[in-house]
Amino acid sequence: MRNNKELFDLSGQVAIVTGGAYGLGYQLAHTLGEAGANLVIAARKVDKCKESAAKLEKELGIKALPARLDLTVPEEIDALVELVQKEYGKVDILVNNSGVVTYDRNIWEHSLKHWKMIFDTNCTGLWLMCQKFGSMMVRQNYGRIINVSSLTGLVGVPSDTISAPAYNASKAAVMGLTRDLAVKWAKKGVTVNALVPGWFNSDMVEYYQSNEALQAVFKKTNKYYIPMGRFGSNDELMTALMFLAAPGSSYVTGINLIVDGGYYAQ
Repeated sequence: MRNNKELFDLSGQVAIVTGGAYGLGYQLAHTLGEAGANLVIAARKVDKCKESAAKLEKELGIKALPARLDLTVPEEIDALVELVQKEYGKVDILVNNSGVVTYDRNIWEHSLKHWKMIFDTNCTGLWLMCQKFGSMMVRQNYGRIINVSSLTGLVGVPSDTISAPAYNASKAAVMGLTRDLAVKWAKKGVTVNALVPGWFNSDMVEYYQSNEALQAVFKKTNKYYIPMGRFGSNDELMTALMFLAAPGSSYVTGINLIVDGGYYAQ
């Protein structure tokens, strides 16, 4: 029987975090690095990736590799696969965190251009990451894939809260893909799960809180929709990530791990 350290120790493992250069993605990467994993920090802004990777290496004493990645460009995903194979020779954990969202004043103004852009990133790009790196994991008979979805993929969102239909639909699709891959790879030592945050104090939320109209929306959300009456803090999401990424979660696959202060329980 494994002890607690063995169940949660990531020493010597390799973890890829898309969108890991900033905001919530950086916190996810930091959590895995704290547990001993060497990292790949992949995002569109390569200078930011380099800055964050250097900071993680200095603070945590692990290796952190910066990489340019635009999920809408399949060739960049292929280049990332080659880079990881060359530098590490394996991958143990894939956190598909990158995603885009557009907020519209109402559903009638949600353009087809925005719809396609969001699905290309949040679904098609995520699928290609699962396909390419999942193949590596299956060959090594071990892997943890964690697809970051959203509570808005599970519930309808009132128009007077936020109008983002493509984002919400894309996050529901992510959970469907997660279940399908979990079943397909269940006997291959690869678990596939969805991490489903509710409302958290991410950089994106902080940005929109500067908008007075949206401040009213956030206050209404806390008062009427979240039983705990507050947004989550980053460390409350990191514990859920660690569970899904850990060696000890080997019998957990295909789930939506919802971290939302009780929102979905209503």
